[in-house]
Amino acid sequence: MDIICLVVGDLEENCYILKKDNNVLIIDPGSDSDKIIEVVDNASSVGILVTHYHFDHIGALKELEDYYHVKANQGNTFFNYEVISNPGHTLDSKSFYFPEINSIFVGDFIFMRGIGRCDLGGDEEKMRESIKMFLKRFTNETIYPGHGPSTTLDKERDYLEYYLKVSE
Repeated sequence: MDIICLVVGDLEENCYILKKDNNVLIIDPGSDSDKIIEVVDNASSVGILVTHYHFDHIGALKELEDYYHVKANQGNTFFNYEVISNPGHTLDSKSFYFPEINSIFVGDFIFMRGIGRCDLGGDEEKMRESIKMFLKRFTNETIYPGHGPSTTLDKERDYLEYYLKVSE
């Protein structure tokens, strides 16, 4: 599986395009639909996943849903992934875990040396609960955040544990 990261929009949001054979999943189409369509090219199957509904993650969503005749967060049989609810940054925040590549696309839940803000429709207590769940469940998966570089959960573990201690 190929993973392409397009940095889109004024807030430099990471839109991910996963390609497997001639099938594509678009994760968080934040902006620049023409750029996304160009990279997707003429895939035989296209799906769209959204981690949360802040404008910088869905700016191109409606246009891409119309262009590809699909709805976001509906099943796609060509990719094996698990939807994980992790409220905190927003109450509807979710991540997408792809066991085949040991990777999690987390939106604005976890960043390299940081976490998502909770003051834009989120909840700090739910963020702590979501972090605890992630630390208990996962070990060293690659983390693909909504902004900035990718990292691994192993690299972020100390920071996240520290955050849990000082935020209670």
